[in-house]
Amino acid sequence: MRNIFIVGLTSLALCGCATPQSVQRQAIANCQAVGISESDPQFATCTYAYARAHLENRLETSYHDALDAAPPNRQRHHDGIF
Repeated sequence: MRNIFIVGLTSLALCGCATPQSVQRQAIANCQAVGISESDPQFATCTYAYARAHLENRLETSYHDALDAAPPNRQRHHDGIF
């Protein structure tokens, strides 16, 4: 039973770390656009950098969207305007 739990937890962890295929394809296209092909030794680093940049931009956008979702200024309630 313990081994099944460990295997299941490991599988979930690996799925959580995986980069979506669309992000990976876009990273490959970006690297090829700047002249780094799959045969270059920098290809893996390039695709990793582009994929991470995309995910960080999504995270930052989500953060800013969450800040904008804050309730409106509560001062209006104190002024008697509802």
